[in-house]
Amino acid sequence: MDGPLTCPDIFTPMKTRPATLRAQFAFTLIELITVIAIIAILMALLFPAMSGAREGARRGKAGTVVRSIVNACKSYSNDYGKFPPVEEAKDGGGGSGNEATLSFGDQAGGGCKANNNELFDVLRAINRGANSEHALNKRQQKYFEESKATDPKNPRDGFCDGKEFEGDLQGRLMDPWGTQYCIVLDADGDETIKMTSFYTDITDPIRYSAVAFALAKDGKRGGKGYEGKFRKEKSNEAPDDIVSWQ
Repeated sequence: MDGPLTCPDIFTPMKTRPATLRAQFAFTLIELITVIAIIAILMALLFPAMSGAREGARRGKAGTVVRSIVNACKSYSNDYGKFPPVEEAKDGGGGSGNEATLSFGDQAGGGCKANNNELFDVLRAINRGANSEHALNKRQQKYFEESKATDPKNPRDGFCDGKEFEGDLQGRLMDPWGTQYCIVLDADGDETIKMTSFYTDITDPIRYSAVAFALAKDGKRGGKGYEGKFRKEKSNEAPDDIVSWQ
C-alpha cells in the first residue's frame, strides 16, 4: 500500500436547490385564488350551455317519439279499420262542441281521459287491461316499441316495464321529463280532431286522424304566461310543448 486508506466524507451535506429556484415553482396564495376564480367563471359560463344542450336533446327525442306514436296508431287503424276503442279513453264531446275523440296520457297536466298504457298495451300486443285476452289486437301485431325507462322512483324516457315499477305505472310511456306522452285519436271517422279542450287557442279542427304531444319540462299544456294554450299570443316564440303535427 502506498498510503493510508481514506474514506469519503460521509458527513458532507447533500446539495439542495437554491431558495430562489424553489420560489420559481411555488404558487403564492394570490395566484391560487386567481386560478380558482378563473375556473369558477368558466364553469358558470359553460353550465348554461351544457344544460341547454341537454334540454335540446330531450326535445329532439320527444319530437321523434310523438311522430313514431302517430305512425304506429295509423298502422293499427289501417289493419283494423279504426283506432283502439278503449272505453275509458272516449270523449263524445258533450256540450263543449268537441268532436268525438279518444285520448290517452297524462290526465292532470295533459287533460287526457285514460293513461297511455291502455293504448300501448294494444299497440304492443300485451295481454292486459283493455287488451285482456288480446281483445283489441287479435293478431297480436306489435306496432310500437321503445326503450325501458330508467329510475323506478322517477321514471322517464321510456316504458315502465318490470317489477321494479309500481303497479299503476306498468306499461306507461314516459317522456324525457317524466310525464306521460299524450295521444289524441279521431273516434268518429271524419279524419279531423278538435283540440280546443287541450289547447284553447286551437279553435279549428286539426286535419289529422291521430296526434301526439309531450308536455315538456313544466309538465303542463302550454308554457309560462300562456298556460292551456299552444302558443303565446302575439309572439313568434316557439311553443313549449312538442307536438306531432308541426
